[in-house]
Amino acid sequence: METAYQIFEYLPLKYKNPSDTDYFSFLAHSVEQNYIAKNYHFAVVALHMIYMGIVYHYIYGIFRADKKRFEYVLIGFHDRLQVKELDNIFWHSFSNENESTIFQFYRAVGIPNDQIGNLKAPVKKRNDILHTNGIYLTSEEDFEERAQTYLQNLERIHEVCLVEFRKLFLRFLDEIKIDVESKEEAGQYIQEDFIQEFGINSTTIRSLSRIDESEYPEDKKYFHSALQERAETED
Repeated sequence: METAYQIFEYLPLKYKNPSDTDYFSFLAHSVEQNYIAKNYHFAVVALHMIYMGIVYHYIYGIFRADKKRFEYVLIGFHDRLQVKELDNIFWHSFSNENESTIFQFYRAVGIPNDQIGNLKAPVKKRNDILHTNGIYLTSEEDFEERAQTYLQNLERIHEVCLVEFRKLFLRFLDEIKIDVESKEEAGQYIQEDFIQEFGINSTTIRSLSRIDESEYPEDKKYFHSALQERAETED
């Protein structure tokens, strides 16, 4: 389960909609309980759903970082995603598209087609075990092999999307126009107006904590301390 727990670290720390919290908690619990019961087949099914949820959240981050650029990638997808205006896009919107096709959105951050093929490969493997065809996963090794693939793909997605979340964070700092007078107050802003707003996960928090204090606006130094503290709690 260690690999699965590493995957869970890519799930958002806080959601806008409480039902999303319940949904992903249910999926994580399902992975754990099926794994403990040695029902590795359905543990992988639940893990795949978590993988796709994380995929959607990273695409949502790309969208929020640069809506105009994203509009070009969105061409041809409006009807299937049931999107009429950009302001109506949420992470749920991407679940309306075929799972294999949705990975094309990562073209927006420069992932080449061969790597996109790697990212979507688990979709076909998941399809193979959801048909009544006599195929099922029976061992811990089967589970670990699938989990490692998911984790490696998420590591790659995180790597290429980090620049987008860096943009979001620096923009978030710039848009705070009031004086923040303590690390605690800065932490509250990070929790409610950054983490919750953009579906930020603990892996992203740790990555953003490496931004040097010199890159922060002079009046936003408390945010550097608050983010450092938050990252330490996520380790």
